Amino acid sequence: MSTTDAATAPPVLRTLLPLLVAGTLGRLPSVTLPIASLLLVADRTSLTRGGLASGAVSLGAGTIGLVVGRRLDGSRARQVLVVLSVLHVPAVAAFIAVASSANDALLVMVSLVAGATVAPVGPVVRALLAQRTDPTSARQVFAYDSMSVEVTWIGGPLLVSAMVLLSGPAVAVALSPLLGAVGVVAVARQPARRVIDVDGTGRWVVRSVVQLVLAFALAGTAFRAVTIAITEVARLQGNEAASGVLIAVWAMGSLLGGFLLSRYRFPPPHVLGIFLAVSIGLVGLGASSIWLTGVLAFLSGIPTAPFVSGLNVLVATAVAEMAHARAFAAMQAAATVMSAVGAAAGGAVIDRFGPAAVSIPSAALLLGAAALSRSPRAVWACQHRT
Repeated sequence: MSTTDAATAPPVLRTLLPLLVAGTLGRLPSVTLPIASLLLVADRTSLTRGGLASGAVSLGAGTIGLVVGRRLDGSRARQVLVVLSVLHVPAVAAFIAVASSANDALLVMVSLVAGATVAPVGPVVRALLAQRTDPTSARQVFAYDSMSVEVTWIGGPLLVSAMVLLSGPAVAVALSPLLGAVGVVAVARQPARRVIDVDGTGRWVVRSVVQLVLAFALAGTAFRAVTIAITEVARLQGNEAASGVLIAVWAMGSLLGGFLLSRYRFPPPHVLGIFLAVSIGLVGLGASSIWLTGVLAFLSGIPTAPFVSGLNVLVATAVAEMAHARAFAAMQAAATVMSAVGAAAGGAVIDRFGPAAVSIPSAALLLGAAALSRSPRAVWACQHRT
């Protein structure tokens, strides 16, 4: 660790910890609701319809940031979050009411609304982090942000499992408005963004951002396909309960990677993307063993958070400050939409060739993401001058 890193890491973390905690709380519904909705609809009807509802929920939650657009970058960002949080209550109630309906179109529509009313806390928090960060600490700040996301992905599924075990899937679904309200309140208590542009305008659709959106899309496709493959490994080994553990192990590896990134200097994102692609490609070697899959998944998780964090740093530096939230919302939407493609394509490949066959195409997608992240390298280099 460099002298600069050693000196700045703790103060940076202490300053931004309340915002990071708020972001963790605010992101929980986007993790818990798709899982809980899947379990509720599957329990009342079928797994196929549960997957349909869960996918619609994820799609709504992932794209709402683009729908509300520039308001997230204006002075009314807090009001947008609060309004969506309030609307989320009747939307979730309606979803619970129609979860057993035989009308697929109605189920999808209500699921989309339930997801679309999940307040887009993530893009707002990242915009605040970008605004409060100077170039020398951006890497550390977004490493902490990646760690908070992994905490959400570890804690969210565990929370759903506990609620299902104690009270059933309907209660797990109903937990989403409460979690969302707590997260929105926590974010709203943070100091407001500087008023840079009263209309929230600002150009963000620039070449480098388009490339980064595509990089997020490719990464989202690969990650979701590998998630399906890891789950299938557990099922084929006769231990379906281990699937959640394997995903958590992967997230723990990513959490460790984020921690290391906050303390040590890492290569630029395109180099990290190559390491990530190679490690994901090796995960297929463990398809015959749950234990080996767990070890390889953990190792592949280590470069995951640093790579995603590096992409976020590039976004923060490539976009005007007045358009940060919109740019981060576009990244989230790209990853969310393409993760659905990854689930569908990954499932089809696994059904025909087995879970090991997914690793190589996923590695190729990540190599593409790495290549797309290379052109803003000059910006990355500027971030690392000390």
